[in-house]
This record gives sequence, structure tokens and C-alpha cells, in this order.
Amino acid sequence: MTTGIANKHNPELLEHFSDSTLGLYLDSLGQQIFAQGRIRHLAPGEDLNPHGASQLNVVLDGRLAGDTQWFGPGNHFELQGQTLKAVDLPARVWTIDLGSDKWAAPANRPMRRAFAQALLAADAAEADATPPAVLPDPADLCDVDHPDIRRQAARLRRATPASTAEAILKFVHGFPYRFGAWQERASDTLLRGVGMCTTKTNLQVALMRAAGLEAGFVEIPMSTSVLGKLMPTGWLALQRPTVKHYFAAVKLNGVWHGADSSYDYASYRIFLEMFPWMAHREEPVLTEGAPYIPALEIQHADLFDITVVDSIAEEMGKRSRFLTRHFEALNTRVDRARGVHRKWGRAAQQAQRDDSATGEARA
Repeated sequence: MTTGIANKHNPELLEHFSDSTLGLYLDSLGQQIFAQGRIRHLAPGEDLNPHGASQLNVVLDGRLAGDTQWFGPGNHFELQGQTLKAVDLPARVWTIDLGSDKWAAPANRPMRRAFAQALLAADAAEADATPPAVLPDPADLCDVDHPDIRRQAARLRRATPASTAEAILKFVHGFPYRFGAWQERASDTLLRGVGMCTTKTNLQVALMRAAGLEAGFVEIPMSTSVLGKLMPTGWLALQRPTVKHYFAAVKLNGVWHGADSSYDYASYRIFLEMFPWMAHREEPVLTEGAPYIPALEIQHADLFDITVVDSIAEEMGKRSRFLTRHFEALNTRVDRARGVHRKWGRAAQQAQRDDSATGEARA
């Protein structure tokens, strides 16, 4: 293992740190705090050994695993007696000793406060995104008859099938795109107000069916280099070359029309960095004879050459190898793009103020 001081100029490693869950909530102080730590280089199979009495680590790239759990790029953790080693690929880990005299220096008090708030914010965001311990039956995921689905479908019903389908497309499109668990009922996605392509498509199909439209699911391959624009670069080496992408389809005048609600405005604008010529398709528009499928348009494919299936319950019922902490680390770029991380930062600041006030009252 080799170790280097983090404050040596290395834009790539600083970018990895900024894209970490902790870096997201450190925001403007991230660069200063990054300089307080050290970079540790692990070869595949090499253990991450303790470094200081109160060691906190952030995986910058690669993957660390032990007997029962693993940590990917952007995940932070304490060792707490567990043995972790780099697996599959080399790994670089940022480490700070929170018990060191250097970190405890009076001049670092603002950074220590920001660090504590970032840890609280990351914990709160992860807790909010954690799925229930008991997941629903995959057969019940597209719960068309749920009262909330029925009520929302009634609100979105318009004068024609095409205008109803477009209203539903625009409604679900407005939900922020976030990576996460996909074994989720349509009514749960409606309640949470966020989703990824799988869960947003499931909600969209449920709403269209509840509105009396014939709707189904479409699966297409997507290059990871395309989806990878939404995720921190440290994750790209851990992904397969292609991923499955899902979107909804609705039958209008006897013809299937794709209607992809997956990528909201913030995530779509990240895609435009790679495909600027698709700017004219940022607004989701669906009319009879004109599907809305940007994922196929960037491939210059026939938008009507799609295969529609009635259900993707089997796919949605598969257990993910990712835990909530992995998804949260995958979401830092889209979260920063729309500024939602500030919600948890404000909550953490208030929690610290409340704790201080409680301590003063007890004294």
C-alpha cells in the first residue's frame, strides 16, 4: 500500500471526493477538508489497515469488501474492527484521523462543524431513501387499482387518449430521477415523488391503465457510457458495458407510441453535455404519430420499432446487489444538479442547533 498527502494537487482525486456522499454535503468546504486527509492506494486483494485512532474513510475509486458488506466509490465508513480489502480492481481511499492533533487544531473548528453536519445530512438522506424491510410481492407492483393511483389518473384525464397520455407523461417526467431500489409499487413511487427509469415507468403505466388507456412496458439496451453521465465517474469501472433501460408505451389509434418519462429536466441537461443536438427534445411532448423516446433518438433508431410487454414484474422483483448507501453515492451528481442536498444540510444544521440548545438547558 502506498500513501500520499491529499493536498497535493490532483484534480481527479478531488473530483472523486466531491462526488462522494460526504463531499456532496460538505459542498463549498469540500476542497479544504479533502486537503486534511491522506490518499491510500490499495492493490487488488490488499487490506485497508487502520490509520489513526478515529479513522474515517471515503472510497474514491475501486471497491472494498469484507465478509458481510462492501463499499463502492463515494461511500464513507469507519473500520470498527472489520477487515476490508480491495477487490477486482485497485482502489484509492481518502482517510482522515478525526482524533489527530492536526484535525483538533482551533483553526479547524469551522471544518469540524461542517464535517459533523455533512455526516448527519448523509445519514438522514440515506434513512429517507431506505426501502422497507419487507418488500412487496412483484406481482403487485403495478397496482392500478390503488385509490391514490385512481385519483391521480382521474386528475390527469384529458379530452382525448393522446392528450391524456401526454399529461401523464409530463406528470411522471417531473419526478426527479434518482437511482434506487426498484421493487416498489407504483403507489409508493407516487407517494415518494422520485424514481428511476424502472419505477417511473411502472407508475406511468399504472396511471395510463387507470385512465383507461392501453399501456405497456418497453425494454431496450443502453450504453453505460450514456447512463454514466448521471453517475460519478468512479462507478463507471464497476458497471457492465450496457444496461437495461425501460420506458412506457401507449396505444394510440391502434399504434404503440413510446413515452419515456425517465429523465427530468435536471438529469436531461446532464445528458445534453454528451448529446447537445438533442436539446430540442428536452420538453416531453407526445402526440399521435410522434412518440417521445430520446433514448432511441440518440441511437437514430426507428421510434415505432419497439416491443411492448404487459409486465416487467420479474425484472423488478430481482434483488439488487446495491444497498441504499451505494445508491446514495450514485446519486450525488443528479442531487447536486437540482440542489436537493441542501434540504438535508439545513436539517443537519438545525439538528446540531437543537442538540446544543438541549445541552445548554441541561447545564
